Amino acid sequence: MSKKEEAIQIFRDTFNSDPDYLLDTGGRFEIIGNHTDHNHGLCLVANCSLRCYSALKKDDKIVEVKSKGYPIFSFSIDDLSHKVEEEGRPIALAKGILYRLKELGYKIGGFYMALDSEIPDGSGVSSSAAIESLFAYTISHLYNDGKIEPVVIAKTGQYAENNFFNKPCGLLDQVGTSFDSSNFIDFGNISNPTIKTLPFTLPLTLFLIKSEGNHSSLTGLYAAIPSSMKEVANKLGHVEFLRDVELSQDLFSKIDALDVSDEVKRKAKHFFIENNNVLEAKEAIETENLENFLDAIRKSQESSKNNLENTYVKGEYEGSPQSIIDYLTPFIGEHGAIRIHGGGFKGTVLAFIKNDFVDEFENILKEKYPSKYFKVNISPKACNFSEFTK
Repeated sequence: MSKKEEAIQIFRDTFNSDPDYLLDTGGRFEIIGNHTDHNHGLCLVANCSLRCYSALKKDDKIVEVKSKGYPIFSFSIDDLSHKVEEEGRPIALAKGILYRLKELGYKIGGFYMALDSEIPDGSGVSSSAAIESLFAYTISHLYNDGKIEPVVIAKTGQYAENNFFNKPCGLLDQVGTSFDSSNFIDFGNISNPTIKTLPFTLPLTLFLIKSEGNHSSLTGLYAAIPSSMKEVANKLGHVEFLRDVELSQDLFSKIDALDVSDEVKRKAKHFFIENNNVLEAKEAIETENLENFLDAIRKSQESSKNNLENTYVKGEYEGSPQSIIDYLTPFIGEHGAIRIHGGGFKGTVLAFIKNDFVDEFENILKEKYPSKYFKVNISPKACNFSEFTK
């Protein structure tokens, strides 16, 4: 039974009727632009073929949601207040999204929902942002004729996560789950970034490969990256973010002359290198230049490895993202490219494989990482909505 069929069956079992509508949203890929957003840089994200599926029926006043494996939750749309005891739970996301959309002047209402997800734990494609988009697109299609813009969907998800779920986050994940296909983001204006959708037509298949371990103990390592970049921005140009540093041909020489550690200098250099990589990848997507795109991905990986140093935790190489990359790179050769995905240190890597090499590459994964990989693609649609028919 597919996850869509599971959602329908859960709806029938929970609400004793057939649903009226079906809606699904995808996770997100970070295509390129590793750790640039927090310093107002550039990145490319994309919608993921790993989906959250829901079955729906409208209700004027009540939101009631049953997710496979979790207790049902419900609330009245007359009480959308933030509650501390709900923080960190899906009910907080649902409430926060309805609250914010109402505040923005959109029509809201209740619904019965059953959902199931094919986004696995630890796959690194932001299941929370996918759920946020699922709730927001539900209100868009059930009560606003599907006319709420993707940028509003994304910002509403961010608002709910920050203010109701009580978790800080930027907007990168939500853009990936709210917009179709792949998207170039310029975070020069962090509260209102420039977003350009780029239909992704390059003949590539993507693979996510999970490393060992999780991100729970890595807060200090993550925090060191933006703090290092901001330290250099302040010393170099008396500004808060590297994006605001004046570019020049001798920029790296100026960074080298600063009284900071070599590690801090490398992290700052990565920001400028990676922004260039993003621009090269963007142009390659627009011009359908496969080799230039793969070259940008390879250069991104090299800078993450050598400058950010976020491809493994020092002293924990075995089973790390870098160990996976090192093992697979000789097999991939000119048939694709592979890089760290997302925050790094642990988590997943993302391989871009030419379509004529997919079978051979997947045979390698089946042998070496049989339970740790996912064959995926960039989804042309962020949200699919339809009436249910038996």
